[in-house]
Amino acid sequence: MRRDAAGGRAFGRKALVGAVVERRPEAQLRLQVLGSHTFAEDLGPFVRGAVEAPRVLLHSDGLDGYKPLARVGIRHERHVVGADPERAVRLFPRSHAVFANLKSWLRGTFHGVSRKHLPRYLDEFVYRFNERGRELELGALIVARALQTLPLPCHRLIAEQSA
Repeated sequence: MRRDAAGGRAFGRKALVGAVVERRPEAQLRLQVLGSHTFAEDLGPFVRGAVEAPRVLLHSDGLDGYKPLARVGIRHERHVVGADPERAVRLFPRSHAVFANLKSWLRGTFHGVSRKHLPRYLDEFVYRFNERGRELELGALIVARALQTLPLPCHRLIAEQSA
């Protein structure tokens, strides 16, 4: 994989983000910054933590890093996308919509984010996505969470080690 290529997994300076999106109408989302495409180090723990192994059929693209899923008890179908980006959109429409919306939100609202704080932004995006069907309750949910959460002053936020 060329690290200087423009898009896809040839991330170069970009952060690698893993996504699991359910196919049902009230789909839930999981996003996580990954250090690599390797199953043992990053991809495997992320996927195993995001899915209930005996209950799901996981669909993925042709990345070799997904091959060990069957060995850890996750039913899995690989769909080799090839060089056709339109095929990828047809096979994984929700994943592509999630990443398009995430990029628009990060660029439009924040004009980009640092790698150090990206996990917090992903958590915020996932929360908004997963609670999107509860618009009428969202104000009360946010107030309740704010009352239950300790403050995080800027000096502590900046001092945190990156993930």
